[in-house]
Amino acid sequence: MMIKYIRESTETLYQELENIFISRIKQVSTPSEYMSLLQLFYGYYYPLEQHIAAHLDTSFSVGFEHRRKAPLLLQDMAVISGSPVEPSHLCTGIPEITDACQALGALYALERFALGGQAIARILTDNLLIPELPKAITFFEGYSSNTQTMWDSLVHYLDGYNGTDAQKARLIGTVEDTFLKFKLWAQSNI
Repeated sequence: MMIKYIRESTETLYQELENIFISRIKQVSTPSEYMSLLQLFYGYYYPLEQHIAAHLDTSFSVGFEHRRKAPLLLQDMAVISGSPVEPSHLCTGIPEITDACQALGALYALERFALGGQAIARILTDNLLIPELPKAITFFEGYSSNTQTMWDSLVHYLDGYNGTDAQKARLIGTVEDTFLKFKLWAQSNI
């Protein structure tokens, strides 16, 4: 099963990234700290999602357009700031994506992170006592009650992936690179 191999190959990198973010998220207690956290995510997600979209064709059956998170980040930032926000600090060190298998690898990494979003939302709700928060946490809530369904559809798609061995290796390499570069981005912006 492709998904099992992806997970086994990348779990250590994912755990390292998750530990960095959980530590940072537990320290968020003011609107400005939350805004900085959202900008950190947007700075990585926006350019990466642009590259993913450029390499997934419209026949991608699990719907990338419904999986984009950068618009949710902008929405959350607008709620906190009281007006539309367009962060200017974007990551230039994103993984190389030159084909659909690499785009799938990057998408897997972003969706894997989304699985833990509801736990992060609970941490933020406990630590960040601001009236706007329920409307400014859409990014971390992910797909709400549909999170597992969205994850399962991607898992099913990846388990049926019929790429060559070289394509599968590139897909996994991109998952690793996505986690690693996100970790570097987070460490340089904390």
